[in-house]
Amino acid sequence: MKVSLAKVSVAAVLLSVSMFSLYAADAAVSENPFAKAIGLAGARPKGVPKALVLKQGESIVAIGDSITQAGGYLTDSDAVLAKEYPALKIPKIVNVGISGQKAEDLVGRFQNDVVARKPAVVTLSIGINDVWHRVGAPHDAAVLKAYKDNVAKMVTMAQEAKIKVILLTPTLITENPADEGNKRLVMYVDAMKEIAAEKKCVVIDLHDMFLTALKKKPADVQGNWLTSDGVHMAPMGDTIMALGVLRGLGVPDAKIGAK
Repeated sequence: MKVSLAKVSVAAVLLSVSMFSLYAADAAVSENPFAKAIGLAGARPKGVPKALVLKQGESIVAIGDSITQAGGYLTDSDAVLAKEYPALKIPKIVNVGISGQKAEDLVGRFQNDVVARKPAVVTLSIGINDVWHRVGAPHDAAVLKAYKDNVAKMVTMAQEAKIKVILLTPTLITENPADEGNKRLVMYVDAMKEIAAEKKCVVIDLHDMFLTALKKKPADVQGNWLTSDGVHMAPMGDTIMALGVLRGLGVPDAKIGAK
């Protein structure tokens, strides 16, 4: 049987295109940013739930500053929840972040923006502005105490309303761990951990996750990597934050990093 050269060539081209599409699809699947984030940010912390804490239709409210308002890490979290738990029909996370705010601002609106919405879970991310906006002045112990008191008050308000709390420690102020902002931030991270221990709620140490990731920064990357400006998130920073949220909700790493 004779087969024309033209038909052979067309078949070869179609096969090549098909193979290229398969390789491209495999590459896209293997590039799950969460799988990379898990490798960068370190082991799953102790004390997080071992199974999802949400039931069907239950909601989450996220309160915080501009990092929360930008919403990148919440969008990433929503995507995993929708993919891995479709039958639960979990609503998209309600974002009540407001740019520029500190703990002293959040506490005044916590009743209306969180408690009144009756979510099953609240994530609380605050502390960057409490330090960053005052970093030009010497450390003030009274400011730190007020921060701790305000965060503790919000946790109490949530718990009295039967809302599960996930505390997210503040992330970074510049991507240089030795900068004054990051040194001072440690005190606020520790304050949040102390509250979590006292109130028996989940705390995710995002600050430590970011510092761990920075140790693995590629040598060829110049400038900021996890953030756009040292504070606000770049895509991988959002992914690491979302990893923390999902772990706090009890989503197993195997689901978070699934292809």
